[in-house]
Amino acid sequence: MSNKLIQTIKLQKVIPIIGKGTESQITNKFNRLVSESYKLIEITLRSDEALKTAVKLKEQNPNINIGIGSIKSLPVLEEVIKLKFDFYVSPGINQKMLEISKKNNIFFIPGVSTPSEILTALEYGFKILKYFHAEQNGGAKSLKVLDDIYNEILFIPTGGINKDNMKNYFNLNNVIAVGSTNI
Repeated sequence: MSNKLIQTIKLQKVIPIIGKGTESQITNKFNRLVSESYKLIEITLRSDEALKTAVKLKEQNPNINIGIGSIKSLPVLEEVIKLKFDFYVSPGINQKMLEISKKNNIFFIPGVSTPSEILTALEYGFKILKYFHAEQNGGAKSLKVLDDIYNEILFIPTGGINKDNMKNYFNLNNVIAVGSTNI
């Protein structure tokens, strides 16, 4: 994992997530976020035009760290790795995706919500994890409990995160940043 990318995540504290939308909607939101000084943005594969748009935005904005999110299968991960994005995010975790990520030395953030999934991530050496769906899985209170057990893990909670509840997450030692579509 890139130390520079980890530093950017720590400093930015909020990872804006661009969800569904047309090419125009994705591009407009991306440009607004860049104008607001965001240096790291996740674009999810939740619309037909997302990947094509993300490729264009990466070519046009080489100084912005762009990640691809909502990677739900090994074939999709293998496809997007070829496109050389800065980071890759999955809402879940499976061993084949972890193995391919290690083999290709990419910055991959698997999603977890249970202790068993965290143990799987640790087994493969992953210590920065997406905690999804944060609010539906107990929110900041759950992450506080997990810090007592897995103090070597840093989480990026996503799902239900907004400006009103972000501060609850920022007060936790095991949260490196939050991800939100509400930015």
